[in-house]
Formats: sequence, C-alpha cells, structure tokens
Amino acid sequence: MAEYRIDDLARAAGTTSRNVRAYQERGLLPVPSKRSGRAFIYDESHLERLKIIDALLQRGFTTAHIADFITSWETGKDLTEILGLQHAVTATWGKGETLEVPRELVATVLGEQDAGLPDPELLARLSELGLVRLHEETVEFTEPELLTTFAELHGYGIGLRKLLDLYSAVISRVDDIAELMVIAAKDHLVTEHGPGWLPESNEEIAETTQMLNHLRELGVTAVHTSLAQSLDRVLRSELGDYLATAALRHRTVSQPGK
Repeated sequence: MAEYRIDDLARAAGTTSRNVRAYQERGLLPVPSKRSGRAFIYDESHLERLKIIDALLQRGFTTAHIADFITSWETGKDLTEILGLQHAVTATWGKGETLEVPRELVATVLGEQDAGLPDPELLARLSELGLVRLHEETVEFTEPELLTTFAELHGYGIGLRKLLDLYSAVISRVDDIAELMVIAAKDHLVTEHGPGWLPESNEEIAETTQMLNHLRELGVTAVHTSLAQSLDRVLRSELGDYLATAALRHRTVSQPGK
C-alpha cells in the first residue's frame, strides 16, 4: 500500500495540506496511526476518503453534513468492508509509478532533439490531458509508459501535438464508454434499492464492492479486446487501399506513357 506524507497526499488528492489538516480536525479524515519522526504517514484509505469528501463538497454539502453522513453510515460496520467499498468507488485503475524530472530534462523525456526548457504551450496541453502534473521546479509524468511511446513515435517524425490530438480524441470516446457503464451500474442500484441507497450490512457492502470491481474489469477487458479487434480490421482495410495505390504508382513509374 502506498504511503504519503501530508504534502504528497494533498497533491495526489488535488487539494492542499491545509485542507487535509482541517478535515482531520473536523473528524472527516482519520488521524494516521503511523509516523516518521514527527510527520504523519498516510495511506491509500486516506486518499480514497479525500476523494469522497471532495465529491460531496463539489455538490454543495458542508463539512458538518459530510462528517454526520460518514459517521452515521460507518457506525456498527466492519471498517475493512467499508474501506473495500471506498476503494472500489474511488481507486484509480491502471496507474503505476509516476516519473518526476527537472524541467530542463522534460524535452529529453519527450524525445525532443533540442535540449532546454520545453514549450509552455506543450506542457499546458499535457497537463490538460492529465499526463503531467506541473510543479515549481519539476514536471511529474503521470503515465511514463505512454509518454515513452509518444517519444518513440515522435522519433519517426510524428509531431507531439498531433499525437496529443490523437490521444485526446481516443480518450473522449473512452469517456463515453465509461459513462455508459457507470450509469448502467447506478441505474441497477436504483432499480434494486431506490435512489440514494447505501449498503447497510457488511454483506451488502461486500456484494456492492464486488459488483463495482467486476464492472471495472468488464470495462477494461471490453475496451482492450474490442480496440484490438478494430485495429486489426481497420489496418487490413487501410493497408489494402494503401497497397493498391502503391501498386498503381509503381506501374505508372515503371511503364510511363501507358
């Protein structure tokens, strides 16, 4: 399980260290039991709780309402089951290690031939797509493997901006698929239990957690499998057209005047 100091936790949750301390003081966020010297050490359960708090705050709930809601729901329930449901709802899938580099090395990571500071507009675009987090002296790549692929394709002469446009177009379609699947899960819960239902027993929590995890697995597998099949199908079609054009061009060159 990942561990965070307070600044790292705040950064991962998209909030501030001041807010983290305030949530602790108001009982929204459990105080960590682990320390390193005088510093608290937080874990993934704290990050997931912060995501839930943020989601409710964005919908107009006060911290007092959220504290009452969390306390009343958790009373009498197995904490491990609750954390399991929190993880199923808020955990980020497909995220591995990030890569943080000094700004002067960013161009090298991106495969740019010219050394020096990267184009601010390019950094802004990467940040907008969630591929980097910008810090004062460094840039944190959230998907290093994907950026490595970008750099390799850039080496063939394909512009980074064109690659980012392609990536943006792909994720917009994936977002549509994700919305369909999540709404289907929400509609299922409403049909079965009514609007605003929350699992009450540990068995209900475990069952709901399992359902959400299976939904994620289905989504990832369906997109991966369908995309692979579509790529094969479209590649064969496009390759056929391309080879036909190449054959015509070759015949024209080798037999001028015919």
